[in-house]
Amino acid sequence: MSANAQTEVIKDLSMLKQKEMIARNYDAITSAPETGQKVASTFVPGNLNELINSFGMLNNLPEINAINNGMRKQSGAMIMDAERSGHSEDVCTYVKADIGMMSKGNIAPNGKPMPAPDLLLLSYTGCFTFMKWFELLRKEYNCETVMLQVPYTGDGVVTDNMRDFVVKQLKEEVIPTLERVSGNKFDIDRLRENL
Repeated sequence: MSANAQTEVIKDLSMLKQKEMIARNYDAITSAPETGQKVASTFVPGNLNELINSFGMLNNLPEINAINNGMRKQSGAMIMDAERSGHSEDVCTYVKADIGMMSKGNIAPNGKPMPAPDLLLLSYTGCFTFMKWFELLRKEYNCETVMLQVPYTGDGVVTDNMRDFVVKQLKEEVIPTLERVSGNKFDIDRLRENL
């Protein structure tokens, strides 16, 4: 086999299914202005996809946008644009790729523009970067924002107090915000279906 010969990448069925699901999600998100569906922007760690979907909303995941742009070798210019606009070189490249994507028209992998989110939902479970990232997004989009704080479990033990704290936020802050933004009442049966 010559040095220039290319090997064919064999994709597992799960990889093909994931690609199809991501493409379908991008098509739904970029069609939201026409369909009237509301869009929540949230992060992968600790996401509340099933809850968001139970309100008939779509979910946009900024890290997935950054990964897709990286895989298509487009994030380098986006990161440089974000740095030129004042974001430090030591800021996470996910953040800069997302901010740079906005400056380039916020174009999804399907070639269509991403709509501004109707809601920013931060279910904080990761590094402090997530909170700062959402501050930047809130400033950019000027839309409703809600945060679910998830206690850190360094020892892996979830206490009753931790659970009660999360449930209280869901009932008193997150769900009422999702109801207001989506225009749909919370339906526990629909949530159970999604779960």
